[in-house]
Amino acid sequence: MAYSYLDFAEEILSKSEKPLTHQEIWQKGFELNLVHKLATWGKTPWASLGARLFVDVRDNPDSRFIKVGKNPARFFLIARRNEIPQDIIQIIEIAERKSKTEEVIFSERDLHPLLTYFVYANPSFGRGKNIFTKTIYHEVSKKKGYSE
Repeated sequence: MAYSYLDFAEEILSKSEKPLTHQEIWQKGFELNLVHKLATWGKTPWASLGARLFVDVRDNPDSRFIKVGKNPARFFLIARRNEIPQDIIQIIEIAERKSKTEEVIFSERDLHPLLTYFVYANPSFGRGKNIFTKTIYHEVSKKKGYSE
């Protein structure tokens, strides 16, 4: 029998200490170099993995997986469900909030040099033609309506 997405997810979740989203399962499998076992050739194999997990949990009464939480849904092995604490979703969300860095806010003026460089240096952006940008300072414009 061929190695399926569900076998892949089961192998990853057997090594995991907490429930994972389908994207996290895919990323962990990629890091462990287990992706090569799958015979996949699509552009978004992680979406296929997610679809298989969701359908298996929903439709298969003998599923190997359970869905934990919502938005994002996480999956875990049903055989290990007694290892999951009741407040696991809150614990995971608090840990994720702590791990995120502070939100960096840029103004349009700060990003303009980056945009200018991208437009000029990326030949596919202008379809082979050079594109030049110009900075317009709306604050000092004397034409009525342009400074809004």
